[in-house]
Amino acid sequence: MPSTRDTWVWYGLATLFVLAPGCVALSRVGMELVISSGSAGEGSLGTFLGAFALTVLASWAGVLFSLLLTVGLFLDSRHLRQTDGDWTPTPLYALAGIAHAVGATLLAAFAVSVPVIGYYLYRRRR
Repeated sequence: MPSTRDTWVWYGLATLFVLAPGCVALSRVGMELVISSGSAGEGSLGTFLGAFALTVLASWAGVLFSLLLTVGLFLDSRHLRQTDGDWTPTPLYALAGIAHAVGATLLAAFAVSVPVIGYYLYRRRR
């Protein structure tokens, strides 16, 4: 049975894992709003600026959450290697976090990071 601390670490990593693609999706929605409000005319300047701000903030938030996930994966894998567990992950799982950060710009990187981090979280939960 994992300790309460381990459970919270798992939930924190899982939350960061989901937030990055969610921010990318929100950024794409904001970009669609920028494009649609830009072609609507001058009457929608507020909508254009709001959608642009949403796009920029969501993009940077996705990168920030991914970098936090990278640090979390590295520190958690180091912690698990020091304990007496049946699974000792390598700190190289943090590279999947870097690929997750690249996924904020290049969506194809999620094809690598999502299965690897998903496997890490699956094994971490056992």
